Amino acid sequence: DIVPAAATFDAKLSARPAPVRALAAGAQASPVLWSVGEALALYAGTTTGSGPRWLVLAETSVAALHAGAFEPFEGDAGKLLDNMLRAARLHQAGIVFLAPLVRHTQADAVSANLAAALPSLLAGAQADVVLVMGRLAAQALLQSNEPFGKLRGRAHELHGVKTIVTHDAAYLLRTQADKAKAWEDLCLAISVAKGAAT
Repeated sequence: DIVPAAATFDAKLSARPAPVRALAAGAQASPVLWSVGEALALYAGTTTGSGPRWLVLAETSVAALHAGAFEPFEGDAGKLLDNMLRAARLHQAGIVFLAPLVRHTQADAVSANLAAALPSLLAGAQADVVLVMGRLAAQALLQSNEPFGKLRGRAHELHGVKTIVTHDAAYLLRTQADKAKAWEDLCLAISVAKGAAT
């Protein structure tokens, strides 16, 4: 069953990312480049077990990655992300990986092929469901120009893996009214993950 929202908790990472590699954004209207960090295993107590496997792809600032070590639960946006994942009880059941996505200008990123790199990332995580957080990231990964409102609320596929898109945590801090929509997306992802894992 879908659980209600939970209170704030602290969490620690079980791994640190490898250096970030840059990826092209695929079929984009503008020449935006994306970089992705290595997938981190969140919630050390759940890195083994039989629950659903999640891969969260979250839009992150360039500054966060240039700092040398990506810490997904730092700052207000990080705390909100942790709250969201814990509200879904992902810290107790299943395995959760997170990989940061960063949007660059061509001047500060080296172009590479997103289509070639994404399957490797998905295969490494062996995810039952992918949760993409952020409008621009969702449009780039799905290679879609559809309005974000039309991308939300339904399952997509990334290389055969069911994928749900939702708002990123930084946006939700600025737009409190959309937190309910993000919770709906997370509940949909929970349902998809349970179906894929059975």
